[in-house]
Amino acid sequence: MNISKIKIHTINKVRLITVISIILGILFDYFFYNQSIGINFPIYLLLLILVFIGFSTLFKKHIYTDVLFLLLALLFFSIMTFVRTSPLLTFLNIGICLFLLLILAKISFKEKLKDFYLKDYIKTPFVVFSFITSIFQTLPLLYSSNKKEKNNRLLSQILKGLAISIPILFVFVLLFSSADLIFQKYVTDLITVNIELETIIRIILVFLVSLILIGAYGYTFLKLKKKSVVQNVPNKYSLGNVEASVVLGSVNILFFLFILIQFTYFFGGESNISSQGLTYAQYARQGFFELITVGILCLFLLLAIEKFIVRKNRVHDVRFKVLSSMLIAQVGVIMASAFMRLSLYEETYGFTTLRLYSHVFIIFLAVVFCLLVYKIYRDKKENSFLLQVFVCVLLFLAGMNFLNPDSFIAKQNIQRFTDSGELDVYYLSHLSEDAIPEVVE
Repeated sequence: MNISKIKIHTINKVRLITVISIILGILFDYFFYNQSIGINFPIYLLLLILVFIGFSTLFKKHIYTDVLFLLLALLFFSIMTFVRTSPLLTFLNIGICLFLLLILAKISFKEKLKDFYLKDYIKTPFVVFSFITSIFQTLPLLYSSNKKEKNNRLLSQILKGLAISIPILFVFVLLFSSADLIFQKYVTDLITVNIELETIIRIILVFLVSLILIGAYGYTFLKLKKKSVVQNVPNKYSLGNVEASVVLGSVNILFFLFILIQFTYFFGGESNISSQGLTYAQYARQGFFELITVGILCLFLLLAIEKFIVRKNRVHDVRFKVLSSMLIAQVGVIMASAFMRLSLYEETYGFTTLRLYSHVFIIFLAVVFCLLVYKIYRDKKENSFLLQVFVCVLLFLAGMNFLNPDSFIAKQNIQRFTDSGELDVYYLSHLSEDAIPEVVE
């Protein structure tokens, strides 16, 4: 009896999820078909959140505190897609919203964000495939029934009868239509429906969105799995202390030689550069993207070594920390070089979206390296470090929304015009509506 009640309760959940998902699918078509992204995006996401909270309350599922933080972040970035019109910023806002939705589906009642490792963040976009699996596990429950086997057998017999009847009726209709022109006219009028291609596309869109939402809500509320506890299992692949020291030592030497050149020429002034047949402008206004790439690669190198290195004693531990610190300090100098090169380039050619985001990304990398130093010296776990980085990503993206990139770019370029008389009118005219107040002023 208890099993039967549980089954009935699950079936009712599935039916409710299906009905609400279909309604949301229809609303998706209404909000987004042939519509630009604007106020429709935060409104629709708000509906998804309200349904999520409603299901949580109705199904008596306790929401983790992590989820409340993600909901607030989701609301903020969805609203900023309406407030800001910069294409790149809008793309980033929508991207982070979709990523947050997937994390919500993954951790709402199963895991905690603070327990996420790098592989968990990487696997998050693939949760969509779990939605597909959930669809095939959820929809069959719609046809489940708590009635007796006799009723199930009767329904099965009716369906089989209809399946047999339809082709037979089709043959008879064809024969009657050939025999009688009036009957043919009635049949033709009955079955002739002018369906436009747009209508078909919209029906398919509603169907697909409804299926995705059924899979998402089904995955979140119906397929509850026991939380797996991450154990401190020894790494299958490991890196010896000697090998790690050789890698870090050689990279440190290379970086040191590069920094010597930076101090001699880039930081040393124009006279040293002139001796090499170059002007200071020619030397300084290139290489910043390459240096940013160096910083990114160095970050992943340190993370990989820190994860797989075997530290058997205190000497090994100290050696790794010293070599890592030296490398991070040198990366800091290289990032400063990239920042200054980029600034000089902007003084000459003005600000662009790519240059502004590169500037911000350098600052972001500097913060991440500071967190990495803290992780290395305090022996923090990988999941704690990644959570801090994830929060930094959200904060920096929020900061970009408050900065209003296109407005900032317009302001800086107009100021440059005031100082030097040079202005890229074509680029300025192609900025988004966010730049209009600065241009008008």
